[in-house]
Order: sequence, then C-alpha cells, then structure tokens
Amino acid sequence: MHILTGDGNGKTTSVVGIAARAAGRGMKVAFVQFLKGGLSGELASLRQLGVTVVTGTKHCPHQQEHERQLSEKGFVVFCKDCFVINEKDKQLTAGAFKEAKKFASSGNFDLVILDEIFWAILEKLITEEQLLQLIKGKSPSCELILTGRGASKEMEAAADYVTYVGKVKHPFDKGTLSRAGIDY
Repeated sequence: MHILTGDGNGKTTSVVGIAARAAGRGMKVAFVQFLKGGLSGELASLRQLGVTVVTGTKHCPHQQEHERQLSEKGFVVFCKDCFVINEKDKQLTAGAFKEAKKFASSGNFDLVILDEIFWAILEKLITEEQLLQLIKGKSPSCELILTGRGASKEMEAAADYVTYVGKVKHPFDKGTLSRAGIDY
C-alpha cells in the first residue's frame, strides 16, 4: 500500500503517472477519484489507456458555468458552492467508495488508486475505519494507492510507502487561478 499526502501540488499527477506505467505493463488498473468535480484532464487520458475510471465527482450546482469558463478561458473560477459538501456529494462519494471496495477485493485489478480519499475522510464522508476495512479486505494481489492531504499517522503506519508532497511556492499564492492542462 502506498500513500501520497501533504499540502503540495502533484499527488494526483504522481498517481496518474503510476497508473500509466502500470497500464503500459499490461496491468489492470482502477482509478477512483473523490470530490474533484470531474474537471481533471487526466481522466480522459487514463480511459484511453484502458484504466477503469470512477469519479465520485464533487457536485456543484454551477457545474455548467464552470465548464463554460474552462472552455472559454482555460481556467475555472471556483465559487463558494464548490467547497460546500452537499447531499449529492455524499451520495456520489458513497457510490465511488462502494466501487473501490469491489475493485480492491475482486482479485481482478492489479492496482487500485483512491485519489483524494483522505479529503473524503476529512469531510467525514468516509470513515478511517471504513478505509481500514477496505485495506484489510483487498485481494493480496492488489496494489493500493491512497492520496490526499491529511493522512493520519495510523494510515501511514499501515502503508508500505509514504510520500509527502510539500508546497514550497505556488502561483495561487499570488492570485493566479488553476489552469487547465497544467493544474487539472
């Protein structure tokens, strides 16, 4: 089991690279993403590589407006509703987690990635105990990668690999918005 955590940019980018590498070696890969809104550009690339992708996407009532901004300007101005967990988010997260459990325990996948699972835990949409049960119930042949800020010491102790991604400097600190193709 691997954990990529920390306040830096690049945790998802790293696991997308691992997914691409694994798919290139003929491994069966599942990529389950929590709470990111489905705007991540890497999802289409992963699907083209034959990766099974599930998104428990963040539901924002202004999603169409965000997609219009993305196509017109190349970046998205996130609104306050993007950061409020609503009932739809709870349903989407529960569904994605159920799929992740199935993938990890089935013996049909060599690699299962749970992107932003720690964010889902921090938002109390999934409990750490539920994640530990998924880990205990995974197939012995399944490699598991967990990402997100805020991995607990208990989760780190259960992992074989722990990587911290730390921010030193980011254009967002100067007001530069996230850019399509670079930041997501």
